[in-house]
Amino acid sequence: MIVEIKGFRREDAKDKKATMETYWVPGVNNLGKFGRWAFAEFTEVYQIEADFESKVEAEFNNMIDSIMNAEK
Repeated sequence: MIVEIKGFRREDAKDKKATMETYWVPGVNNLGKFGRWAFAEFTEVYQIEADFESKVEAEFNNMIDSIMNAEK
């Protein structure tokens, strides 16, 4: 998982997040040679722990679902 922690979020950060989620992570995952990857951006310092836990859980569930669907 690629984790980015941002305080102040400028427009370039929005573009980077969109690129990671739309192109980079799906591309690396589709290649299949480097494991499963995900991207998470955190902006609220007091929410990072709870948000991180939910992001990791969601990505883990996505990974399990993709494996289960591939076996069908």
